[in-house]
Amino acid sequence: MELEKKNQFKLNYSKKNSIRNEEQGIIQKVSELLQDICDENKNETNLFYKPLECFYSRSIPLISIKDYLEYIYKYTKVNSSTIILTLIYIDRICNMNKFKISYYNIHKLILAAMILAIKYNEDEIYSFKFYAKVWSVTLNEICSYEYNFLSLIKFNLFVTEELFHKYSDYILSSDSDDDDYDNSNNDDVDNDVENKCQ
Repeated sequence: MELEKKNQFKLNYSKKNSIRNEEQGIIQKVSELLQDICDENKNETNLFYKPLECFYSRSIPLISIKDYLEYIYKYTKVNSSTIILTLIYIDRICNMNKFKISYYNIHKLILAAMILAIKYNEDEIYSFKFYAKVWSVTLNEICSYEYNFLSLIKFNLFVTEELFHKYSDYILSSDSDDDDYDNSNNDDVDNDVENKCQ
């Protein structure tokens, strides 16, 4: 009986660990994609878009997109589908408003899109107070980001199964290899995140 319990624990642990590796692999691929787009737009002028003013930072945050997503995942443990939804929402706000992401706005766009994706897709939803603490922002900022993001996508959070699989297949078929994922620095990500995200 005791051996059966141990085997069951190993099975459950292996399953959870496998899911965690999948989500971290997707985080890496999504962050690489967003970083590539930001790099492409780095030398362009007139990237500022007035309706999205609240999402722009005065300077480029020191924390990388990958570290930012890993930090969020560490405290929210979102599903891989929520990470993909976050990407879809960012793409949607760009397409509907004809503006481009940059290193000056991507972090706050991730913040707003991720909160909306969590609310739309996750069973467990945290309070604004929790999100404000995790993201090192005020409650007013959280509310502003969420409302402005929703307004700019005309409150449309619905994603068809076809569209979701289109993004999912694209992410999962990218050249990055899950086995190459290195999470050795995960514990260091949040040590100074409050300073880096400002």
